[in-house]
Amino acid sequence: MQRFLWRWFVYSIDVKSKVVKRFEKKKMIIAILCLIVSFIPAVLLYVYLRNLRKEDSEYRVNCRHLLIRGIVCSIAVALLDLVINIAWNISGLGASSALLMAVFKAFFIAALVEEFIKYLTANKVIKKNIDKVSWLDCIAFVAIVGIGFQLIETVVYMVESNPIQILIRGFTMGHPAYGILMGFFIGKALYTGKHSYRIAAYGLPFILHGLYDFSLADEFQAMNDNFVFIPFIFVFIELFILIRGILLIRKERHGTEYTAPLLQK
Repeated sequence: MQRFLWRWFVYSIDVKSKVVKRFEKKKMIIAILCLIVSFIPAVLLYVYLRNLRKEDSEYRVNCRHLLIRGIVCSIAVALLDLVINIAWNISGLGASSALLMAVFKAFFIAALVEEFIKYLTANKVIKKNIDKVSWLDCIAFVAIVGIGFQLIETVVYMVESNPIQILIRGFTMGHPAYGILMGFFIGKALYTGKHSYRIAAYGLPFILHGLYDFSLADEFQAMNDNFVFIPFIFVFIELFILIRGILLIRKERHGTEYTAPLLQK
């Protein structure tokens, strides 16, 4: 009888182990499928922006290079994030205040660094082509850098996100939305010659990005149960910027104000 009970016990453990493994395998398959689906909006947006000037081969080359740079810069920022986190924890500052750490990560590691790198990356190409770049080019160039960031971040955050969160991140496209906002004001700065629009080009995406990331922090949401709804406000803002930007591009791509070289205005 004891031998029978022992065999039954071992068999039941083996069955449970197989069930858990199958469940984890299915969970991973679902996550990968959601990841692939989440890539679709970003890829479609990139193709749309790249094809705004089908006849201009140099423009299309710039779009491809900016996408690659966005991907590379996103990986570099992820590594920088890791180094800063390690240094912060070693210094003991991370243990002093969890809320302070959340603010630091949201505004300085994420928003400050990422938006600054996007600004520098796109602005370098804009300056290189300053004699022929248009207002729409500025919007497209920064948005494409943002798409590169979006693709890598979706993969990185897949590890700690459920399928719904993966899909939401993929379809809201925060980085391309901030890129559209930044590109619009860079173009407006070149169009009007006013430096204040340069400040807005970097400042507005930085503030929105930092607030959104901070609203997702557990330390922030632990302050009040009602704060759990605040991230959705920023999701709607991102969607509004994204949709408004795409509608602007569709409306103005055949006009002259947004498509003529800015230095000729």
